[in-house]
Order: sequence, then C-alpha cells, then structure tokens
Amino acid sequence: MKNLLYIFVLISVLSGCSVANSLRMIYANKDIKPTMPASGAEQYEASVQAFYIGEKPYIKVKADNQEELLFLIDTGASFTMLFDTQATTRLTLERGFSLELRGWGDEENSPAYQTELKSLAFGNVTFENVKVGFIPISTSRYYLRPDEAIFDGVLGHDLLRHFNWKFDKQNEQITLTTKSFSTQPSDVEVPIEKFFSKLTIPVTLHIDGKQFNQEVYVDTGSRHYFKFNTAFVENNDITLPTAAVQASDFGLSGEAKHTRVRLPGLGIGDMTLKGVKSNVIYAEDEDDFSVVGSALMNQFVTIIDYQNDVMVFRPYPNISFTSNYNLAGLDLRKLQNDLLLVRHVFPELVAYNNGFTAGDVVTSINGISAKNITEEDWLEMVAKPAIFNFCFDSKPCTSITTQHIKGYSTE
Repeated sequence: MKNLLYIFVLISVLSGCSVANSLRMIYANKDIKPTMPASGAEQYEASVQAFYIGEKPYIKVKADNQEELLFLIDTGASFTMLFDTQATTRLTLERGFSLELRGWGDEENSPAYQTELKSLAFGNVTFENVKVGFIPISTSRYYLRPDEAIFDGVLGHDLLRHFNWKFDKQNEQITLTTKSFSTQPSDVEVPIEKFFSKLTIPVTLHIDGKQFNQEVYVDTGSRHYFKFNTAFVENNDITLPTAAVQASDFGLSGEAKHTRVRLPGLGIGDMTLKGVKSNVIYAEDEDDFSVVGSALMNQFVTIIDYQNDVMVFRPYPNISFTSNYNLAGLDLRKLQNDLLLVRHVFPELVAYNNGFTAGDVVTSINGISAKNITEEDWLEMVAKPAIFNFCFDSKPCTSITTQHIKGYSTE
C-alpha cells in the first residue's frame, strides 16, 4: 500500500503548510468538460502539429481566445500550469491562493499561485474557466535565468485525462481523440494504473544478472529514457554497473544530483530494450521517482489510452531502439535568442576539465551558429566521439575531444 508521504511527494506539489492548497489545485478542474465540435464527443478526433524540444512534446494552444501559447504535454504533471513569459503577461489574470510546486530536485520548491483562464483551446476543443498554477520564472528553481523560458505552460493530467493521445515524433504529429485507437500486430500493450492523477505501467529491470519488476510513472515531461531510484536498488540488493557518470537534472525543486548507468535490459510488455541509459535518483521510498520518459517513448509511436487504461508502444518500421550518451558531460539548453546555455557540467567528464561552467552562453559549435543547433541536434552530436570547438559570448573559444566510456556508452 502506497503511503501518504509517497502520495504527496509524487503529486509534484508538496510543501508543508501549502498541502491543503495543493490538494485544492489538483481537484480544481475535476468537474470541467471540454467543448467539442458538433460531430459529437464519441466521434471526436483531431491531429495537431507537434513541436519537440529536447525530446519533450509541445503543442500550440490558445488562451482566453487571444494568445497563442506553446505548452508542454506533461503526463507527469497533476495539473495545468503557466509561466510568466512575455506572451502570458499579456493575459488578464487574477492572483488566487498561494502554492509551492515540487518536482525533481533537492532544493527549495518553486513559489507559485493559483489563477484562472477564461478559456484554453487546442485541437478544436475548448475548456472554459480553467484553474491553473502560475509560476513566476524569476523564482522557479527549474531555470538558471529567465530567458531559458522558451515555452509558456504545461498541460497536465486534469485536462489530458479527457482524451486518448497518440504521439508520433517522426511525423511531428500528436493525435487526441475520444475514440479507441485501432491496434496493429506489432503493438506492444501494457496496462495503465491511475493513482492520484498519475499514470503507472509495469516494467522489468534486467540488471546484475537478475530481473526485477517495478511500477513506474509515464512522464512525457521527462526528457530522459528511464529513471529508477536508490531505495529500489538497496531493497533488492542490486549491484549497479561500475561504469557510471555523475550528473544532475533540474526541476521545480532545483538540482537533483544522480548517477547515470547503462541498464542492460528493460522489459516493457513482451519486448526487452537493450542498453537503456538510466538515471538512478536518490529516494527513501522505492515507489518514488521512477519513470519512463520521452527519450524512450519517442522511439515508438506511443499511445496513452486514458479511457481504456492501456499504453501502446508501436515500433517504427526499420528503426531499432538506441540510447544516446552525452560523452562531453555538457547539458545545453536553448535560450529565447536561440543561443545555447550551459545549464550543467558533469563532474569528471571532459567538459568539466576544460573550463566549462554553468551559465556560459555558447554562440557556435564547430563553426555552426548555435542558433541553428537544436537541443536534439546537440544530443545527437555529443553521442559520438568527436572533436568539438566551442565559441562563447564572453570568453575565448575552446576545443574538447570526446571518447566512448566502456560499460556506459558502449558494452
């Protein structure tokens, strides 16, 4: 039985005296219903253009019938949220009760408050009087600096639950529907469990010469492949691979230091994926912080069927699963001016030993303007051994040479 602490940690909004307000926010839209085209709710289906940034899926939405905004589709978020970007500040919003939003990280939570949108529309459906969390960028622990905010908000479980969703990164398309998706022979299906506005699926970890079953969260808001935690490792007497990299991720609770390893195998339904890059996160409860993320899901056409409690992984033709490993140990994020920000430098890897620091702004890589390099381009580039020449806005250019790490990026 999952305990109360586990519930509050994983709703992404725990913080002492704000627990009551957090619960109010989770249930604020429980009676909300979408307005759909006249064809009828049972037949509704629409496809929208998908925008993928660093593996995460985004779509355009319209708020209050005026502002077009870019929203992350985040199955790991309990409720819908806004950031105070240039676009959202043009909306007329009233401040409601205070919130503290908790996510990844071991630091302080992000201060926020409740507000309301008169309408929120996407895919030809409209929700009216939507309660949302509002996060000031300047106080969010997720960002190092305000101009990292290149999207405007998050679609959470409170709105996502009304539809079934199909994510097709290869064709840059996301489909939402009230119908069941047709099945194909190659589909791998796993059951979904819903718990406290979260979705979980069963997986099998192949590690240390053994197999271990675990329920993990489905998190389209995670850019990673797979995460499990130290409590699960300790409780099951698992010996992690000796080849490991120390890294950090950043969420609404700041920096989350962790270990990255090569998981020999991950079983999902009747398929087993080999060599899965995995983050091992500190946790006191083995049910905490274990997720399947978008980097893994994007290598399939992924269906999340909220109505029938099924998740489907549909292989792309002639594409095999692979994990990309950041051989430089350099976490780059896009800025609003399209340059690249050094968000984090992994200790002991080559970038760390060559003078890179968090906050550096990269203007070019190998003579290519950073404005023409996406986050995904960088992750593909840095997954292969190579020589890189970086230029910056306020320091001399520098070069590094990356190499594979045996047992981590290669077997």
